[in-house]
Amino acid sequence: MQSNLTTNKLVIPVALLALLFATTAGAESTSDSLTRIEAETLVLKAREKQLEVQASIVGKQNEIAAKQSMTNAITQTAVVGDPVIKAIEGIGGRMYATLQLSDGSVVDVQQGDTLSTGLKIIQINPREVIAQSKSNQRIRLATYAQLNGGFNPNFPGAGLSLPVPQLKGAQR
Repeated sequence: MQSNLTTNKLVIPVALLALLFATTAGAESTSDSLTRIEAETLVLKAREKQLEVQASIVGKQNEIAAKQSMTNAITQTAVVGDPVIKAIEGIGGRMYATLQLSDGSVVDVQQGDTLSTGLKIIQINPREVIAQSKSNQRIRLATYAQLNGGFNPNFPGAGLSLPVPQLKGAQR
């Protein structure tokens, strides 16, 4: 009986120790789990931020490309042989353009007309004329720029130059 009592006395502390270790192990396991979840959350937030930055970069690149293409279209110089715009007139959808061809002749055109050079007028806007070549290449026609032919005696001069007024305190 005494051996049973001694055994029972040993079993209880061993059971308490086992219970204590199990609880501690469970607490560490929960702590490790929370740390792992927090680390995964930080990684996911970093990836989300990275994707936002990449999307922003792509958006800015597209914006730059659009501005560059618009600038190229606006600053396009006249190509020798292409007609140039002398005037654009009309209201609403009935727009007409007066073009000067490379041979010096002047023609009035509207959307859908085909020039003797083979260019087809596909669009006339208040500030531009778009034509399409035989190879289906779109061309924005340049505006007419009159060359300065040198001295023009009929053009008024700058006028007489007047002496620069002097300040009263500046005389010596």
